[in-house]
Amino acid sequence: MESKIRTVLVEDERKSMLTLETLLQRYCPEVEIAGMARCVEEGISIIRDIKPELVFLDIAMPDGDAFDLLNRLGSINFQIIFITAYNDYALKAFEFSALHYLLKPINYLDLQAAVQRYLRFKPDNSLQSRLDILNQSLRNHFDRISLPGSDGLTIVDIREIIRIEAASNYSLVYLLNGETIIVSKAVSQFEEILTGLNFMRIHNTHLINLNYVKKYARGQGGLVTLSDGTQIAVSRSRKNDFLEALKGLSLTIGMPIT
Repeated sequence: MESKIRTVLVEDERKSMLTLETLLQRYCPEVEIAGMARCVEEGISIIRDIKPELVFLDIAMPDGDAFDLLNRLGSINFQIIFITAYNDYALKAFEFSALHYLLKPINYLDLQAAVQRYLRFKPDNSLQSRLDILNQSLRNHFDRISLPGSDGLTIVDIREIIRIEAASNYSLVYLLNGETIIVSKAVSQFEEILTGLNFMRIHNTHLINLNYVKKYARGQGGLVTLSDGTQIAVSRSRKNDFLEALKGLSLTIGMPIT
């Protein structure tokens, strides 16, 4: 018989804790709940005592937050599934860090999917870096992003990304240093999390970093040349939005671009 996943729950809301406990017992037989805590202090004590393989960890608690708990533990020898209330800002932070999370109110299908992701996850040495990215992103510092690929995660500064190109269900991420990374995310997912950070979808197949636009040639949609020499057609439906975005990045002298 396979051993169960030794698990600790850290959640300050009583109703949410009871829901999580009940759903795990009913729908996730591979999980053994070895301990539960309602605050940072209790969480630190129980995790040190039990040494779990997996922790369900609420982001916000009355005596601190998840990062206070993790920082005080020092060495992190377990995987984490974060628990958070819904808002677009928090979800964007989790997408940047490529960490697992569950939204409140928790339902059993999402919970089962999260546990299965844990079972498929290959431990690596990037956990601390991804936690740092999440912490910074939750504080509105979207500087780095984790790019999941078939062989693990690559962490890059978003300023190093020139463009992202669709490739079936994957994306090709082109960096300043000439490297190309194959990422198991669709371009539409990148568009969602990078919008507002000087990235723009100018074609169904291309998301570009506006900071690297070198030239725009007029046409039905027009043609963009990036700093690495790549030329990309702008779709007619996105042309006006693209030109408006360019106006916000630079001064135009003389005749307006159309």
